[in-house]
This record gives sequence, C-alpha cells and structure tokens, in this order.
Amino acid sequence: MKWFRSSEPAVAVRPPKIEPKPSVTAPPARPPVVEGWSESELVAVYNAAPVKNLKKGDPIFVDSAATDSFFVLLDGAIQVVVKLNGQPGRPGIFQRGDVVAALPKSAGLTYCAHAITPATIIEIPPAVMKHLPDKTQLSIFKVTVASTSKINAYIRSVNGEIHTKNVRLSQYIENQHKPRAASVQNDFVLSFLRDMPRMPAYATDLAAKLLDDRTSVQEVVEGIKRDPNLVGVVLKTVNSPLYGFDKKIESFYHACMILGFNNIYNLLMREATQSTMPINRDTTRIHKHSCLMSVLCFEVATGVKEQQSQTLSTIGLLHDIGKGVQFVMKTAHPEKADFIDMLPSSDLGATLLRTWGLPERICKIVEFQHQPEYMLPDQVPAEYNREAGTLHVAHALEYLIVGQPLDPSRNAYTQDYMNLLGYGQFTPESFLKERVLPNLTKNRNRIPPEIQSLFAKPLPGV
Repeated sequence: MKWFRSSEPAVAVRPPKIEPKPSVTAPPARPPVVEGWSESELVAVYNAAPVKNLKKGDPIFVDSAATDSFFVLLDGAIQVVVKLNGQPGRPGIFQRGDVVAALPKSAGLTYCAHAITPATIIEIPPAVMKHLPDKTQLSIFKVTVASTSKINAYIRSVNGEIHTKNVRLSQYIENQHKPRAASVQNDFVLSFLRDMPRMPAYATDLAAKLLDDRTSVQEVVEGIKRDPNLVGVVLKTVNSPLYGFDKKIESFYHACMILGFNNIYNLLMREATQSTMPINRDTTRIHKHSCLMSVLCFEVATGVKEQQSQTLSTIGLLHDIGKGVQFVMKTAHPEKADFIDMLPSSDLGATLLRTWGLPERICKIVEFQHQPEYMLPDQVPAEYNREAGTLHVAHALEYLIVGQPLDPSRNAYTQDYMNLLGYGQFTPESFLKERVLPNLTKNRNRIPPEIQSLFAKPLPGV
C-alpha cells in the first residue's frame, strides 16, 4: 500500500484578462442660440414669433426703406446690403446667434437681406417683442448690441478701405491730367496767350486790393471815384438799356447809392472780363454762365466765415475764361482745333490770368476748380479747398436753377463740401430753396441784367 503518490505539479491558471471598456464621453452641449436664453425662453419665442426656414438665396426683405423687426439667426448665415440712392455697399454677414436690429429710415437708403446658406431665423416684430419676458427682451438687446458693434467695426474697416481707394483713384485722375496740363506750356499756346487783349489794369488792381486784408471797402470806392475812366464805365453801364432806370444817373455817388459797392465792383469786373473777348454766340454764352456763377459764389460765400464774398464773386466770373480762350484760338487756328480741344480749360484760364498779373491765389483756385468733382475736401490743398468747394457748390446750384438734374459722376462729394462750408444741414436743393432764392428775391439788384430772365418765373423743381 502506497502512502505517497507522485503527481505532476499543478499549473496555476490565470483568469482571463478583461480589457477595461472605453469611457463614453457625452457630446458637448450646443450653446444656446442667444446667450442667456433657456430652453423655455426659446420655446416661448418659437411660439410667439414666426420662424422662417430659408434656402440659400431666399430673400428676407428687398429694397426696404426701413424694418421695425428684430431678426434672430438660429442657424446658417444671412447677408444684409445697404444701398445709397440705389448703389449697393459691401454686404454685412450675420451668422448663428447674431441679431439684426431694426433698420431705421434715412433719406436715400434702402435695405436688402437674403440667406447665403440654408438658414433659420425668427422674426420678432414690435408687437411680439413687448409681450416677451423682460429677461428675454434684455437677452435680445444684448446680442443686438454685440452684433451691431461687430458690424460697426466692419463698416469702419470698409470705410477705411474705400477712403484708400478714393485717394488712389483721385491720384490716378491727377496723373492722367498732368500731361494735358503740361501741354498748356506749349510755345504756341503761351505765345497766343501773350498776344491776347489784356484785362484792364483797374480790374487786376481791384482784385489785388480785395485780397489784401489791410484794404477797406471805403479805400476801394475812393480809388474808383478818383479814376475818370472807371467812373465813365460805371455811368455808361448803369445808364444802358440793360438796367432800364427811368432817370439818367449822372454821378458815381448816385450810382453807388442805387447799386451799392458790391454791384459796382461786380459791374466793373464783368465789363473788364467781357472786354477781353470778341462778342459772339459762344463767348456770350460763357459770359452769361459766368455772371450766374459769380452771383451764386457770392451767395454761398456770404454765409461762410473767413471767406471774402467779393473775391469768390470774381472767381465765379473768371473761372471759365479758359473756355473762351479755346473758342478764340480755334477761330484763329482752325487747323489746330483737335489740339486746342485737348487743352484743359481750367489750366488754360489760370495761365492766362497769370499772364495778366492777377493774384496767384485767384489763379490757383481757377486751376483747381475741378478737383472737388473727384477729391474729398481733405485731398484738395487746404489753402484753396474752401474756395474750390464754393465754386463746386455754386455749379450744383446752377444745374438746379436751369432745370437739369445733378450729375452723380460730378457731384459725388458735393455734400462733403457743403459740410466743409458749414451747410451740412442742407442738400443743394434745400439750400437753393431756403437760403439762396430768398436772398436774391430780397436783393434783386444783385442779379446782373444778363441773367435776370432766369429768375423771372418759378424755377423747375423748386
């Protein structure tokens, strides 16, 4: 009997290895559409306001003058475009969680909006807004402020970009103009200008005195009185059929009493300017236009601080003298008509005025007269921008007086120059109606006989 039994050693059996299960992470909760909204508030808004599911390209509003609703963007993206007088600006983009505030009515502005991706929006009109809980309304207004700040920052960046482009475009125009301006210095042109009849010495002397702050009006009047030729010009003109006075005016003092110094001065300058040009249909038309511009420049300048109305009146009278020169040149040299037409009349006129010895300030303003059509006020040399702006605004008023619509391509910056001159509260139309015409009606003797017919009947559109 065996008390002991040999056996194979036992082998330890390890339990099967159990791999731990990967932990399952819950997906992050999507933030609320509008910060601060609870689910119940969202449901309340859903139930109270219309929800719109938009396809890409679907309109929300088109060419609307204003909107009084708030638009909460639940999903997707929309684009809002503001148009000024039908011209669209760059679009503003709103995305999930943004709120488009009510858009105010403003002259010339219209608004458009459409979906640029599939989108869902809630429109909250005023009637619905006032019935929402205060907390919900506050949440909407908070997001509206944030969205508006974002859009305002975008608008500022766009404005900066537009300003840069405007500066570059105006510089391009200036660069294109330089070769044409240089052609005025051609020997043929300079020789022709030197041979033209000169403006009478009294006119250049008057213009110089008016630019001298030390010269009083009384000194100018006394100077005219002492010159028999000037007195003769005044008496001859005021006794002409153009003025039609019942009794003959026999003394300069009597003429001053009736017409006033301003009109005496303008009369002398008109006579001097017209004496330099042959009288024909073209030069008569330019002279009539210049008389009107002289009156309008005076009216615009009268309400502007630090501007001499008589100087602006002179500039209005002389600003288009270069066009008269072109007609005279083509009559004398028809074989060069194409070349003469290419000469810029503003530079041609400024060069002639320098030849006559007029003050350089007047010459420069005549030379720069077209810059306000394509330059903002801060791009025109500061020492001339107000006078050039006055001439520009006067041209806009002339268009309205003769019944022509303002040319958008030439009047892009007209309102900017009205702001510069202190007339920002007016449009050209309202300025003409409320300021210029009443002043001229009250002081009819300011209107030269050549253009009185323009004001004899109601003006179109005024």
